[in-house]
Amino acid sequence: MKKFIQRSLVLAAVFAIALPLLAGKTKENEVLIGLDSPKEKVVLGALQDFEKEHPASATCMAKCKALLADNRPYVRQKAARVLGVLHAAVSPADLNNISLLLNATDKLEVMQGLKALRGLKAQSEIPKIVPLLKNPDDNIKRDSCRTLAVLGDKSLIPEIEPLLKDPDKGVVKDAKDAITALTIK
Repeated sequence: MKKFIQRSLVLAAVFAIALPLLAGKTKENEVLIGLDSPKEKVVLGALQDFEKEHPASATCMAKCKALLADNRPYVRQKAARVLGVLHAAVSPADLNNISLLLNATDKLEVMQGLKALRGLKAQSEIPKIVPLLKNPDDNIKRDSCRTLAVLGDKSLIPEIEPLLKDPDKGVVKDAKDAITALTIK
């Protein structure tokens, strides 16, 4: 009887630990349904679940790539960011869809596009990033420096050097950091 009680306690402890972990995990088919939802918040949540819980799912990956052309800005941005975070293999068409974010009038959309490109093999998009170094928004200039530091090479240093004289200290710091990173490459 004593062993039975001990085993029961051990099993209860295992279930007490495992059940919350299992309960929090979204099933892949639920994520796929969420990715197809007409409700923006549901799609955004499903993209988060894909990133955190099912990053190896080829079906989720394909749906995420399709969302790069969605008509909802936040969905496009989140899809791009997830692909960047996962360092996904993307096609030239996918990269083009992500680069369209760089042309947005909303600065946050531009910055999300830059952040997404950092996680991808997106050297082909460098010519679309360089003009953003002259953007009037300091945060876009900063994110452009960061992205070029990841994707670029030493040949970009002359493009970044004028930012060393920028009035914004944050821009100057990111320009210096980018130049240092590119010098080491």
